[in-house]
Amino acid sequence: MIWIYLSESLLYLCFSLLMGAFLIQFIPERLKPEIYIPKRLLQLAILGVVFFSAVPVIRIILFLYEDIGLIMTMQNVLGGFEVGKAWNLTVILAVFFYLFVSLFPVLKSKVLSGISIAFTLVLLLALGWASHAASLTEWSGFVFHSLHFSAVTLWVGILLIVGWCSKNQENWLSYLKWFTPLAIVCFLTIAGTGYFLMTLVIDGNEYGDAWMVPYGQALLVKHLTIIPVLFFAFINGFWIRRKLKRQEQINPIAWLKFESILLFFTFVSTGVLGQQEPPHSIEITLAGNGPSAIFNYFYSGVIDPSMSLQFGLNTINILFFVVAIIFMWLIMYSFRKKTSAVVPFFMGMFSVISIYFGLMASIQ
Repeated sequence: MIWIYLSESLLYLCFSLLMGAFLIQFIPERLKPEIYIPKRLLQLAILGVVFFSAVPVIRIILFLYEDIGLIMTMQNVLGGFEVGKAWNLTVILAVFFYLFVSLFPVLKSKVLSGISIAFTLVLLLALGWASHAASLTEWSGFVFHSLHFSAVTLWVGILLIVGWCSKNQENWLSYLKWFTPLAIVCFLTIAGTGYFLMTLVIDGNEYGDAWMVPYGQALLVKHLTIIPVLFFAFINGFWIRRKLKRQEQINPIAWLKFESILLFFTFVSTGVLGQQEPPHSIEITLAGNGPSAIFNYFYSGVIDPSMSLQFGLNTINILFFVVAIIFMWLIMYSFRKKTSAVVPFFMGMFSVISIYFGLMASIQ
């Protein structure tokens, strides 16, 4: 199962790299640092979209082929399942996209970069077409999933390109001036569309009860991984800007790289979430499949499918929450003391673990 989780995470990464690489071409040179993007990176990202988006198709084929044979199953999945049809479209588009990127100087012309963005968006829409949300509604699931994913790739894509492809930190203040508001808008869009997509699967009032099943556990972890990202985003967007204005010596690229690594962990948790059975009815899911193994580890009481979780404070969870607050404070303190960005990175990860244990210990 690990390869499935990683494949979905790497698919998001490939889309983000493509979106960021082409969008950054429309930013004037005076508003961004000097950036070098190898064409090979774009080619590998396109190939990654093809191969990593094939994993759900392969998974369905492996699940069904024993009944009617491999060839017949492949024909049925590729021709009859929405995920198979979407992958067919992805392959055709990706072939033309790969040739286009290989034959033309797409990073030296705004027109060619615009065409490349159009290719990326259509591939992104194909992914939305095959999504679980799209299968639940006539159109709103598809629209909100596509909007959600577009905002993610816009924010993360530019952050990845600037963080890993910058040759220096020239014009960093000018870069922050336009990227920080853009990142805020993207985050608010992600939060709004993400909440809508979540309500397609579970009732918002049953968010806590969903922790009893694997989908709810994955959803909780995904949300918790966003916390250190927000701390790093605040540091990169505001504190570093203030230090640069004061002409203090600081390397913002290192902090941007670690923010992108934290975002990749969010991608991984999203990949895990995408492979769990959505509990449209938590009671039915519990009755049929039982609770999550992780929930079983933390909860010592009797689990009834119709039960509703109760939460309360106790000595153990208060200690975990205090430890989490200390770790979050250490993120900011490490920045003020000019320590290496790797230190607050681990402080952020430890804060996520502490909050998770605190929440699990709150269940009564």
